[in-house]
Amino acid sequence: MSKPMIEACGIDKTFTLRRDGRLVEHRALKTVSADLHEGEILGIVGESGSGKTTLSRIMIGIDTASKGEILFHGDRVATRREWRDLRRHVQYVFQDPFTALCPTMRIGKALAEPLAIHGIGSREERPARVARMLEMVGLHPDMAGRLPSQLSGGQRQRVNLARALMSEPKVLICDEIVSGLDVSVQAQVLALLLDLQKRLGLSLIFISHDLRVIRYLCDRVLVMYLGEIVEQGRTDEVFAAPKHDYTRRLLAAIPDRDRPAHHSPIDEALK
Repeated sequence: MSKPMIEACGIDKTFTLRRDGRLVEHRALKTVSADLHEGEILGIVGESGSGKTTLSRIMIGIDTASKGEILFHGDRVATRREWRDLRRHVQYVFQDPFTALCPTMRIGKALAEPLAIHGIGSREERPARVARMLEMVGLHPDMAGRLPSQLSGGQRQRVNLARALMSEPKVLICDEIVSGLDVSVQAQVLALLLDLQKRLGLSLIFISHDLRVIRYLCDRVLVMYLGEIVEQGRTDEVFAAPKHDYTRRLLAAIPDRDRPAHHSPIDEALK
């Protein structure tokens, strides 16, 4: 396997919360280590509160770790300049396709914003770049003049993917990006994601509570429970012979678990 592109090494995260009028500490991550390799799709699964989103947000610098470090291409990311460089090459796609976009900002301006932030292209070149990216994600360039409220949920998620890709990243972190969509639209977005991964040579971290989607999409999977990784391995191997009780409980809850992956509801919708 190739050298990891991005690594989380020994990550701990403790939040201070207020409960019943007093401050208490909650340890959300407990010495977690994970890595992503070039061209790989890594799935992270677990129930709400397992730590999967907290881990991914630390990996891109949205949140800071209480302990541990992030490596990018083997180098520690620590300074503001290093985090800025990482964020050009590692982009985050949020779960809610509506709140991730400014409701008063036209789509074209929202897509051009990462170009301005990272100094990519001239002001005159940017509208053409925006139009090409809209076409790449299956939207008409005329969408640039619309507001987010004028788009469907599936269209907004395509816009969010387009915005993440504007800085020409090598890694996308996708946090539950199809969970709010119906099955047919999920299938369309997942098919687009696979196409973009192949065309652009992307590596993906895909966070989901839906193991059917993980089985369909991911090469390798991490299972998180109460802030720890309790199982990891190739997706087909974990699904065929889970070793941890929590993983077995998750798999047992999948409807039609014994049907082949290529006969999943997601795959049927893709036909």
